[in-house]
Amino acid sequence: MFQEFLFFFESFDKNLKRLQINIHQTTQIFKLSNRIFFTWKKNSIYFFLFIFFVFSNGCEWVQKTLVEVLGAPDKYKAEGNSSLLQPIYSGKDVTKERILISLEEVSSGFQQPTDIQFPPGETETFLVTEQKGTLRWGKVRKNETGILLTLNVLSESEQGLLGLAFHPDFLKNGKFYLNYVLKVNGKDTSRVSEWIASSPKELDKSKITAERIIMEVVQPYPNHNAGQLAFGPDHYLYIAWGDGGWKDDPKKNGQNPKTLLGSMLRIDVNSSENGKGYKIPEDNPFINDSCCAPETFAYGFRNPWRYSFDPKGRLIVADVGQDLWEEVSIVERGKNYGWNIKEASHCFEPKRNCKQEGLIDPIYEYGREEGQSITGGYVYSNSLISDLNGKYIFADFVSGRIWALDLPDESTQPAKKVYSLGKWPLLISSFGKDAAGKVYLSDFGSGKIYRIDRSKN
Repeated sequence: MFQEFLFFFESFDKNLKRLQINIHQTTQIFKLSNRIFFTWKKNSIYFFLFIFFVFSNGCEWVQKTLVEVLGAPDKYKAEGNSSLLQPIYSGKDVTKERILISLEEVSSGFQQPTDIQFPPGETETFLVTEQKGTLRWGKVRKNETGILLTLNVLSESEQGLLGLAFHPDFLKNGKFYLNYVLKVNGKDTSRVSEWIASSPKELDKSKITAERIIMEVVQPYPNHNAGQLAFGPDHYLYIAWGDGGWKDDPKKNGQNPKTLLGSMLRIDVNSSENGKGYKIPEDNPFINDSCCAPETFAYGFRNPWRYSFDPKGRLIVADVGQDLWEEVSIVERGKNYGWNIKEASHCFEPKRNCKQEGLIDPIYEYGREEGQSITGGYVYSNSLISDLNGKYIFADFVSGRIWALDLPDESTQPAKKVYSLGKWPLLISSFGKDAAGKVYLSDFGSGKIYRIDRSKN
C-alpha cells in the first residue's frame, strides 16, 4: 500500500531526535552519527553519506529504524482541497477517456482505515480495520459506528491491523479472519487468525470469541507486510505477503518460493494437519515439489497490498512498486510474477538484459508521473453506473487518482483500455464491495468511507 521511506526525506527533521536516540543505542561505529546528524541542516551531504554507509554495510537494525521513522503512511498528505470533493484531470489522465462519478460519503469517524469488508449478502453493515488495531462496524448512511474488537498490534510504518475476510459461510458459522502484525517471541510477526461473531446477522450487537491462530510469519522489516485476505470461489483462503521489506528485496524472498514471503498462498482453513491451523489443498501447484513451500499458489511479488476476485473467478492483484512502476496482474496458479528481477514489465536487477523467461508481465502498469503506491480494488458489478459495470476499479494512495480497466480475456494480454475517474484529494487506502456490486473506498487521512456513485453534474 504505502511507499517506503525514500519518499519521506522531507519529514526527516521532525523525527531527527528519535532517530538519534535509537542509533546511539547501537554499536560504536554509530557514534559518528551524532556529528553527522547534528550537521544535517548545515550540509545535507553528510546525511546521504551516512545512508550510503548503511546501505553498503547492511546494518538491518538501522534500516528497520529508518523505515519505522520515515516510512509511516500518516506522513502523507492528500493532494488538493479535501473540503471540495471534486475530481481534477491532469497529466496523462487528460488523454484518457473519462467516466464521470461522484463520491458519496456514507460513514465517518474511523481512524486510519486499512480495509473495508461487507459480510456476504450485506449492503448496509460493514466492518473496517484500523491500522492501530481496532476493528469497527459501520452502517451505510446512518453514520453509526462501534468497536467490535481491539488488538494489541505493532503499527510502525506499514504494520498494523491490515486486512479482513469473511468466511463464505459466515452467516451460518460467524467466522471471519484478520491479518495483523504483533510481537511473538521478540520478533515482528504477521498473524492470520480466525474469530467468531456471536450474531453474524447483527454485527453491531455481536460478541467476539477468542482467536484461533491460523498462520504466523516472521517479518524482517516493518514495511512490505502486505495485508489483504480473500476467499476465492473455491472457498480457500488466499493470503499474500510482501517480500519482507526494506528496499531492493535484500533477502531475495521474491524469487525464493521456499519462503512464504513474496508469495500468494492458498490454504484450507476448514481443516488442519501437521499441527498447523490449516490444511494445504491437494491441488496446490507445488504441493509435491521441493522447490517451493506447499502453501504457495504464485510468487514473485513485492508488496501485493490489495487483491480481489473478478466475476469470472480470476485473481486480480495490485502490487506496489519501488522505483518506477506500479502494476496490476491477473494471477494464476504456479506462475512467477517477476520481482525482483523485474519491476512490472521492466528489468530491475540487473537494470538491462535481465532473464525474463518464465516471468509473467502485468496486464497494466503506470509510472511515477501518475502515482507512487497502487491500491487495488474490485470489479464494479451494478447497473447504477452503466459505464463502470464490469470494469476493475483501482487507485493510487499518494496521488489520489482513480482509474477503471477493461480487463483482458487472457491473463497474458494487456488490459483493453484504461479510463480516468479523476484525481481526488484523498489518501485511498482500500476499497470494499457490497452484495449489490457497488464499490466503496476509504480515506486514510480523514477516516471517511465513500461510495462510488453517479456523477451529479
